[in-house]
Amino acid sequence: MDRFDCQYLMATFVNVYIASFIRGPNPSKVIQQLLVLRIDQQLHIFNSLKAHLTEKGFLPALEDVMA
Repeated sequence: MDRFDCQYLMATFVNVYIASFIRGPNPSKVIQQLLVLRIDQQLHIFNSLKAHLTEKGFLPALEDVMA
């Protein structure tokens, strides 16, 4: 890896490695990425997350809210 052209390969690998394994997920970056999506994609993610949280018991079911 002493040739200069290999430095590009190693720099790319190191960047991917750091982004994937060293830095943990950051909620603010996730929100930024979600806001870039189209509205229908955002709604799909919202409904999926809402259904998951309702299933796990973290959110009340719609029937419980209406009662």
